[in-house]
Amino acid sequence: MRIFGVITSIGAYIMVLMGAIVTKTGAGQGCGTSWPICKGQLIPEYMSVDSVLEYSHRIASGIDGFLILILTVWSWWVFRQNGRVKLLGFLSIFFVVLQGALGALTVQFEGTFALKWFLSLHFGFSLISFASVVLLTVYLFQLKQVGERVAPTTLPLVGKGLQYMIWGTAAFCYIVVYTGAFVRHSSSTLGCGTQWPGCSTMVPDISTMPGVQMLHRYAASLIGLLILGLLIWVVRRYRQRPDIVRGAGLAFILVVLQGMAGMLTVTTGGQLVVELVHTTLIAVLFAVQSYLCMQVGWPWKNQPAEQIQVAPSRG
Repeated sequence: MRIFGVITSIGAYIMVLMGAIVTKTGAGQGCGTSWPICKGQLIPEYMSVDSVLEYSHRIASGIDGFLILILTVWSWWVFRQNGRVKLLGFLSIFFVVLQGALGALTVQFEGTFALKWFLSLHFGFSLISFASVVLLTVYLFQLKQVGERVAPTTLPLVGKGLQYMIWGTAAFCYIVVYTGAFVRHSSSTLGCGTQWPGCSTMVPDISTMPGVQMLHRYAASLIGLLILGLLIWVVRRYRQRPDIVRGAGLAFILVVLQGMAGMLTVTTGGQLVVELVHTTLIAVLFAVQSYLCMQVGWPWKNQPAEQIQVAPSRG
């Protein structure tokens, strides 16, 4: 099941990456308004490059959606008494279906302002699905194998303040994702030309391309500062929680790399490879922050110390 979870997580990443390729290359209408088939046919007689990219994205999404369904049902059956497994499985399958439905809607709104919002939501929901699959896989590695008797590892509790900080930072990161998606889908990547950090305007305004670009830059800078503050807090007060220290450290490294990738995206004129790196980093960053949320638990609930069952070492 763990191996299958890893394969499914890789598939979810490929699904996110191919969506970014379709958006960057403008291949979203490669199959016309037909969905889920292409140009009204299961196998079109003629396929342009755009058609191949768009249809490949649909096929990859369909395959990974099927893998997510299998993983969800399988994990629910084996760990039928585990509420966290049920929740993560539900989120995985729910959001992959939802982002697929939004993908269908986008082909119906070509050339309208609504398309920009649908595409942005489509990307955001695909990230939630990706993060949910990754978290389910991570949690399967944390759980003991069925039938084995393993002493649980008790992790020290964290304060409510840190819980709210981690959840708030993750929520704001998700908002930043949407500002970045709106930059891409409103063709505002070069709203400030190839200038960085300067721009023709410093006022965030979604009615202009420079304004959209600056809105995202401000939001991205703020999330970087929040994650830096989180790392300092964790290192100073929660060194007894190596899982949180490592997670916060990785999040900080990723947000720095994300900022560098964003700068390169602008200065290189929006090169495809750089934008794909940018997409990869934000997907992994959001997954890491979601992992931190899972490790500290719900901030609005009073609960005992987290019990994580760890499978015995194989040597």
